[in-house]
Order: sequence, then structure tokens, then C-alpha cells
Amino acid sequence: MSSQINQALPTTRRGFLQLGLMGTATLAFGSAVATLTGCTTQLEQGGEYKFLQPNDREFFAALIPAVLNKSFPGELSHDAAMKRTLLALDDLIYTLQYHNRIQMRQLFDALSMAPIRLAAGASWANWKDMSPKQIDDFLVGWRDSSLQMKRMGYVSLSKLIGISWYSQPESFVTTGYPGPPTKIPTPVTPNAKNISAENS
Repeated sequence: MSSQINQALPTTRRGFLQLGLMGTATLAFGSAVATLTGCTTQLEQGGEYKFLQPNDREFFAALIPAVLNKSFPGELSHDAAMKRTLLALDDLIYTLQYHNRIQMRQLFDALSMAPIRLAAGASWANWKDMSPKQIDDFLVGWRDSSLQMKRMGYVSLSKLIGISWYSQPESFVTTGYPGPPTKIPTPVTPNAKNISAENS
């Protein structure tokens, strides 16, 4: 990922936990585009993903290394890190309200179509076939767009990816988060055991 993208993505844990930033403009953009195209995709049945379709996963697989830059894949192998992040993304999006999930579906379906990708500032090629520079150009184009929808769409997609990645235990150290507190059992003295036995 180019340094100009990296400058716009402070990796503070507080920032990545602000789920509200994923909302309005990205969903509105997806809804508007998909309404014009009439595209929709049926969810897979019986798979390990509850929401993300193969095209969605290709889209995010192209964006994830660019957005996360040197944080990815961290201590994990590339394939393991990608799978973990995609599954976390799937869980995260699936927790959105039904109406928002429908709008997300419309957005992802729209961006899977070459003419819409081109109109949105990406390449005609499929996401999996784009070069890192083409992905960077797409992200920078959305970040610096004169359209607020694209700018907020950039932030929303970046936050979705960031939340999903930094929720992985292997990523805690990069955010300064020590991990969830460990429950330490209270020592029980012999006298306490005797009192408990007498009361029972």
C-alpha cells in the first residue's frame, strides 16, 4: 500500500472500534448503484460464510493487503491471515441490521460488474486480477474524491477491514491492546473450605 493511503489510516484501537463510520454513505452508494443496475445475488446455502459471496471475497482479498499495509499478514501466513480476516468480515457484516445488509449486498454486487467498477474509479479487470497499483489508485481515488459518498465509502470499507483484522489475537500487539483480561481464581484457604463444607 502506498504511503499516501497509509497516512489516512491511523491504526488506533479506538478508531477501529467506531462502527458507526461504516454506515451511511457506503450503504447509500451501494443502494443507488445497484438500483440502477437491478443486480442482486442469492446467499450461498450451507457454506462457512453467512454473507460474503465469492465475488465479495475477491473484492476484499484485493483490498485487505492494501489497506492493512505492513500489518498484514503479521505472524500468520498470508492464506491463514486472509481467511481469518474474511471470516471476521463476514461475521461483522452479518451483525448489521437486515436493511443495511441488503444495501451492502447491493454495493458488492454492483462492484462485481465491470462497467460499474470502471464508473466507480476501479479497473475493468476483475478484482483478483488487478495489480497493487490499481488497487491503490482505486482507494486513493475514493479517499480524495469530490463526492462525499466515495470519501465516506473509503472510510467505511477501511474501517470494516481494520476492525476485522485488529480483532484477531495476533494483531493485539500492534494496537497496544494486551488482550481480554484473564480471570484469576480467588485462592480458597483451608478454613474457608471447612466453613463451606459445614454450611452445605
